Amino acid sequence: MRLTPRTGVLFAAAILLFDLDIGRSAVTLDALGLYLTKNGYGGAQLVQLGNFFHLPIQSSGKPGNLVVDTGSPSTLIFRSSLKGLNLNESTTTERIIGPFGRGRDVYGLTTIKALTAGNCTLTNVPVAVASGSADSAFSRAHSNGLLGLRELIRFGAVLDLRNHLVYLRPSRPGNSVGSGIKSILSAQGYTAVPLLLKGNHVLVAGGLNGMQCHFIIDTGGYVTTLDADFVARSKLKVAATRLVAQGLSGSSSVGITTFSSLRIGNYQIQNGSASVVRFNPEVLGFYHERDFQFRPSLSLVAGIIGVEYLSINRAIFDFVSGTMYLRPR
Repeated sequence: MRLTPRTGVLFAAAILLFDLDIGRSAVTLDALGLYLTKNGYGGAQLVQLGNFFHLPIQSSGKPGNLVVDTGSPSTLIFRSSLKGLNLNESTTTERIIGPFGRGRDVYGLTTIKALTAGNCTLTNVPVAVASGSADSAFSRAHSNGLLGLRELIRFGAVLDLRNHLVYLRPSRPGNSVGSGIKSILSAQGYTAVPLLLKGNHVLVAGGLNGMQCHFIIDTGGYVTTLDADFVARSKLKVAATRLVAQGLSGSSSVGITTFSSLRIGNYQIQNGSASVVRFNPEVLGFYHERDFQFRPSLSLVAGIIGVEYLSINRAIFDFVSGTMYLRPR
């Protein structure tokens, strides 16, 4: 696990809709890829830079890339990238709620007239806009924004971190496709973990050192990160560091802890480590912007499962059936 000074975790909030036109994939496909293309999917190759998985795009002919971020409720473009992507912003009064509190920045809106990713072409794509931070992990990774959860769910995406591919479809397929995915991956030794959609985040039931909890699954999270209050309840020892986590709306000091067992569904990760921050309770409590009310989860949310453990354990996400598959290397 790697932490660097001023590493950040980012969340965003918006509701987006767009149309998708999928062609044929040009990459070599395994059994899963062949099955998906037979069921109307097209694929786009991801590029792994550091801990992040980038989706190269063309925005009306202008090149860019988006970090695939299941921790972001929807797709977002950074303001610093608007000019380079030939986009104009319309302003809103909606303030940003981030992992470390409420910021002064407000969301904007823009529309990408033609967005191409791999063999997928999307037209008239409305997206959110936010300033981001020059010190955030996303900005340092030279990303133009985030491909968020809303679009992954809407188009029944299959996100394959093992092979660095994302598959998309014009419309969500029937449940039989999810059954076929499960059959293929179970035969390859994968463990199925049910996903829960709550408060515009995707969670899994699990536990840490025997203490039951839930985790947010966050492919945009640089490392697995636990909330300081949960860590205190679990009586884990925390080592202080000089690191600072940066988000859209603030920052938090970072500690490091170790654990003997982390359970994700029925999948076990043993003898690992995680960073520790003080998360905004509005995020872990699933604050809903529509009615400005907290809706606490039914079980304690311990923090996020970051992309490092997801990548190491070859995560594959099926957003049709709502299942994540994990397998050790």
